[in-house]
Amino acid sequence: MYRSCFYLILCLLVLPFNSLSSEVVHYPAIEDSADKRSNYPIALLELALKKSGSTATLQSTSASVSKSRALYLLETGVEVDVVWTMTSIEREHRLLPVRIPIYKGLGSYRLLLIRRENQAKFSALKDETALKQQMMSQVHDWVDAEVLRQNKFKVLNASSYQSLFQMLLHSRVDAVPRSVLEIAAEQQLFAEQGLHIETDWVLHYPGAVYFFVSNKNPVLAEKIETGLRLALKDGSFDLLFQKYFVQQLKEMKLSKRRLVKLKNPLLPPETPLNESILWYKPE
Repeated sequence: MYRSCFYLILCLLVLPFNSLSSEVVHYPAIEDSADKRSNYPIALLELALKKSGSTATLQSTSASVSKSRALYLLETGVEVDVVWTMTSIEREHRLLPVRIPIYKGLGSYRLLLIRRENQAKFSALKDETALKQQMMSQVHDWVDAEVLRQNKFKVLNASSYQSLFQMLLHSRVDAVPRSVLEIAAEQQLFAEQGLHIETDWVLHYPGAVYFFVSNKNPVLAEKIETGLRLALKDGSFDLLFQKYFVQQLKEMKLSKRRLVKLKNPLLPPETPLNESILWYKPE
């Protein structure tokens, strides 16, 4: 009897630390099967869990949801276990961030998707003041929308990711700022309709895209951070990053563009900006 009680207590003590050994970790479903933006974060999350010793499997939710809805579901612990998104003070108050920037900070280098016939107009802009007079669009619940507004850009909200491109195609806006890591694939989808990657400008503000989990799930956060740290140490993080992005970074030629530095008042003070191993520095 005593031996049975001891064994039961021991199991209860050990259970929380092994709770990820065989569970399913849910992430928000991809809205469009042609959208490849989530391939890298999913692969990185799989790598992190594997490196941490977890045998948890990843599975998308049954239906796609908006970013704000995904964060709400994550906060309430319903359907979603992990989300990757741009950090902000508000988001870090609501959720538990794993403070390792999954895109090495490159998500905050933004190029402009424009209509091809407008390239000459953008090339002729004299300075960033003139650039700020062009109407931009971002999805209403993205951190980027507020960052642009705080830096005096003109911004028209889009209701969804897909509507961004429709607004541009129908000349409701002049440009859609997009991550240097995502814009090439997006442009290809609309190349025949005349969308074009603007050739002269690049916007940059300090920022980071993290994996976020619920405040109620610190075990998952610890597993992800442990795995990412191990992947950074053994080089597998960088190998995966290079597999997905090194070629397109060369093609974007960031160093030859006119750089507009923006402030990010939404950036939490805990952001590990001084931990150089976490960040990519464009030449």
